[in-house]
Amino acid sequence: MPCSAEVALSVVVFILDDMRADQLSELPLTGARLADHAVLFDRAYVTTPMCCPERASFLSGGWLPMHTGVITNDAPRGGATVFLDDDTLPTRLLDGGYATALHGKYLNEYAELGLYVPPGWSDFAAVEEGDPWNDATLTAGSSTATAAGEGTEVLAEGYYADWMAERAQAFIGAHPDDPLFLYSSFRAPHDPYEPEPEDVGGHANFFWRGGAWQEEDVSDKPAWVQRLPVLGKARVAELDAVHQAMQDSLASVDRAIVSILDSLDAAGRLDSTVVVVTSDDGQQWLEHRITQKGVAYEESVRVPLVVWHPSLRAHHTEAMVATNLDLAATVLDLAGMPATGNGQSLRPVLCEERDTHRELVPLQAWPSRFPTWAGVVTPQWKYVETGTGEKELYDLRLDPFEEQSVVAENPDIAAALAAEVEATRGLAVITGDLAGGEAGATWSADLQAWGGEGAYRWSLVGGVLPIGLTLGGDGTLSGALPADGEDLDFTVEVVDESVSPVHGGPQRDRRRWVVPVSGGCGCEGDAAGAGGVLMAVALWRGRRGVRKSG
Repeated sequence: MPCSAEVALSVVVFILDDMRADQLSELPLTGARLADHAVLFDRAYVTTPMCCPERASFLSGGWLPMHTGVITNDAPRGGATVFLDDDTLPTRLLDGGYATALHGKYLNEYAELGLYVPPGWSDFAAVEEGDPWNDATLTAGSSTATAAGEGTEVLAEGYYADWMAERAQAFIGAHPDDPLFLYSSFRAPHDPYEPEPEDVGGHANFFWRGGAWQEEDVSDKPAWVQRLPVLGKARVAELDAVHQAMQDSLASVDRAIVSILDSLDAAGRLDSTVVVVTSDDGQQWLEHRITQKGVAYEESVRVPLVVWHPSLRAHHTEAMVATNLDLAATVLDLAGMPATGNGQSLRPVLCEERDTHRELVPLQAWPSRFPTWAGVVTPQWKYVETGTGEKELYDLRLDPFEEQSVVAENPDIAAALAAEVEATRGLAVITGDLAGGEAGATWSADLQAWGGEGAYRWSLVGGVLPIGLTLGGDGTLSGALPADGEDLDFTVEVVDESVSPVHGGPQRDRRRWVVPVSGGCGCEGDAAGAGGVLMAVALWRGRRGVRKSG
């Protein structure tokens, strides 16, 4: 049992996609089934509130995104093609005698890998991004602990969540004697919000108007938030319909979870199984006027987390958790294996040996639509700073909806937490848009980054620079703009001097800029021709690049 010396317990992780912490009540059947022995973590956070970084972090064994190299959803800064999968949580479990299964969403851009089955899976069935929720096409197959496999295309007939439950039941039946690791990765409540037909309209009277909704005064927030408008009735009505569909889509997940639990029970396996219900990130529903994820506010970074076993006493805990790190460490602990990443096992909290877990959780995101940010959250405070130099501090005990930053009123607290951020944040480009200039004129820009370790080294990895315009290794762009007035379009990479414990290389980040150039002469054969191109000199470390040994 979790609180005894017994190891090799089965673990089932039900992970949802973009489910907010306050949506847990939309799984009433699951709640009723688990209520008597569930530990609910009220302060569970994801360190990076975006789908792919969180999932890659967990599957890696609990490493922070800056160590996995998967810092966004898309290549070359993230996605399945960047994730190094030869030494992961599933490979270690499979090597240790577990039967392992992934059903549902794997990582963003998985389709780019073709019929590839990553190492570590006894049963792998992954849906492609954008596939319909009915009659979806998946890649299914198996692999070993040391080698990838080649899958086949499988039609998941019927509704997606129902098919996932059937696949899980078959997996349970196929491995009666092995400890199980089942990673059921549901698509709900992520867009495109396709509830099962019988569930459509179940939340027609749901209108979210929670704390800080359409916040009137955002003068304490970063400039990009201040530029967001208060939405009118028509747009609010559209979002209400989206939220209703998101809620509706959870009903099928609720039924699927219970049916999988029923199968474990019928097989006599439930008493030796730890069940986890969680999400990869949350979503803003117009809190502070924001409609997306990836931001530092509670609705985006805080997620549901329920851990169940029949030996546990049902209770809530305020112990702070970094789910993408600590769940991986907990699974390895329950399997009798040492933790490999940045996580800490939750077993002492689950068994009530202590009521605290982390003093702080590091937070960071590398978004593309608003400035990069990094922060920390403690039992009382949340401190966040952006690449623009703007800072926020919230007293979560007095202001749980983060309606008023108090950074100016608490300089000592802000300074202490700023030091924590500096010690934990990963490398990120923080330079925003670059100002344009006149054709042929002298032009310069200093590219800036923060985080990571040691000195930075910059290089051009995409696009072209004309003759006379150079990029120095220190991030300085200088020279003359092209005489023909053609806009500059280029991508730059920065690396630091750290050594990742996952891939063995430095931390990296990239950014693309388009610099407007005006007043060109329209001449042909000028200095911006092919002979003047500065070609890329460093390539992003791909999934088949350098890997750590051992």
